[in-house]
Amino acid sequence: MAKVKLGPMVGQASGAIGATVFSHNRYGAYVRQRVIPTLSTTAYAMNAKSHLATVSAAWGILTAAQRTAWQTWSANNPITDRLGDRQVLSGHAAYVKINGRLTAAGQTNLDVPPIGDGPTGITSASLVADIGAGGWALAFAATPLAATEMMELRACVVPDDSIQYVENYLRQVTYSAAAQATAWDFEAEMLARFGTLQVGQWVHCMLSVLDKATGLRSQPFKCSVAITTT
Repeated sequence: MAKVKLGPMVGQASGAIGATVFSHNRYGAYVRQRVIPTLSTTAYAMNAKSHLATVSAAWGILTAAQRTAWQTWSANNPITDRLGDRQVLSGHAAYVKINGRLTAAGQTNLDVPPIGDGPTGITSASLVADIGAGGWALAFAATPLAATEMMELRACVVPDDSIQYVENYLRQVTYSAAAQATAWDFEAEMLARFGTLQVGQWVHCMLSVLDKATGLRSQPFKCSVAITTT
């Protein structure tokens, strides 16, 4: 699905042209391809649905004061979408966003909104993806992570280096509580997520630091490398 900005010639678009569907929601206009819905039953999809259902159900048992607090927090902490526009989430969406991260990372959910800013992100990263004897290694700065932080890894695998805009391909891979004072080897997690990897494919990683207490995360850092073998 792609977000779009409509201009003076077209103020609003709704409906379909061929296989292209135009629509909008509270966060703006978007374009998507008309497809026949499919039901994914992979372990990752089922876990994600379970997390979403659990967190969404928990919203229903919050007090009125707690819900109001989330609405106030979301109004004071707008997000920036992929077009660079600032969007104010609903209180429910903000609650699900924060607690969805915490649930996925195995942490305790929050009934009240977080206080403070997100953690400091990493400033550099070096990645080696060797599916032979050389192994995988991800070294980043600054290390080690604080005891209250985890590394969140989103990644994708594409055929070659011709694809650089990969945000739509990124998938959640893992959260790591390790300090990473030395190079981090996450080859097993990548194989479990994406299956057999091939020499010449490219791995794109998006690394964010997650605060385990607040659910807030840093700005992401992207690194990429070609898969090799030794």
